[in-house]
Amino acid sequence: MREYRAWFSFYSEEWGNFDDVAYTVQADNPFDAREKAWPIWNQYIDSKFQSCVKLYAVTWNPDPLNAGDYFYSQAADIKQAVGHIENVDIPNDRIGSRDKTSYNNMQKHYYLGALQTVDDIAQDLYAGKGIVPPSVYEELHYAQELCYELEYGEPFNALQNKIEQAKKWDQHGYLFDIRDLFKHGYISLNGETVLFKEQFGRNGIYPVYNDLDDSEYKYISRWERQIRVNGIKNLQPIDESGVIQNSANHMLYDGQFLLVNPDHFHKDFHTPENMIWTTSEDVMNITGTFTGEFQADNVITGKKALFRRNDFSGVLRPDIVARYNFEDLKAEYAAANHTLVSDMEDTAAEDENEP
Repeated sequence: MREYRAWFSFYSEEWGNFDDVAYTVQADNPFDAREKAWPIWNQYIDSKFQSCVKLYAVTWNPDPLNAGDYFYSQAADIKQAVGHIENVDIPNDRIGSRDKTSYNNMQKHYYLGALQTVDDIAQDLYAGKGIVPPSVYEELHYAQELCYELEYGEPFNALQNKIEQAKKWDQHGYLFDIRDLFKHGYISLNGETVLFKEQFGRNGIYPVYNDLDDSEYKYISRWERQIRVNGIKNLQPIDESGVIQNSANHMLYDGQFLLVNPDHFHKDFHTPENMIWTTSEDVMNITGTFTGEFQADNVITGKKALFRRNDFSGVLRPDIVARYNFEDLKAEYAAANHTLVSDMEDTAAEDENEP
């Protein structure tokens, strides 16, 4: 047993971007490490605010006396770098509209070239000596497990043949077939498309996805379809879908934008300008277990009031917050109310001067 690093990519509901994190796992091999990594991820409070979670790589420090382990480890490090680009850099580029597509593609091709170099060196030195192509070391292990899920027959034989040929460094498409199987979740066997994606869930044979239906497009589209709010007249009510899941019970409220729960208040709080509040500057440590009252400021009207945690539906998602320029809205509200007060004072003065 030794130390492995399990790499998870995810969309951070708290920060509104894609990121990754590595957890240390004690395991017998990288396949065992994948199994043990998911319970470790579950233990951390941050996991409650992460979506589109993917265990995209496992890396480790190689045994210097084991040639196979050395090459497999090198390939795993390179694939982790590729995975970071695919699961973090590219989605973030789409969110931020930074137009780094060319740079990301260049970096990705650089690492894929390095991966091919590792394969070439390993083949020159150790082909036929028990070492399989490092670029598909993990994939070959899981492909064999998937093969056992098939009923014995033509599809089973076809996949088994692809596995055996890939192990022999066959360059006639077999290596690419194995790679594509784990990239797309399906493979063509004797002209028939066989789907394996259901086995890629965290409880499946190849435990990669926390939720097979949770795609990155869902979170990218939040930003791509975002509509800016220009002026108080365009304010619209926000329902609970606009808050971060689990934030009401677990997230620190300090400095966050909070959506008021209208069920707890008088109808005056049901207006759009009274929806969003933030904790006052001197308020600290409003944790999930906080039970007292704390002061919060309305980000548009500037009003102050005392609240309890359950007076809010939760913390607003970053993509929702990004729709608003609160300084402009606050200035517009203040100007409108100043004009209203001035008009009322002028009317009162006129009434006093009437004979």
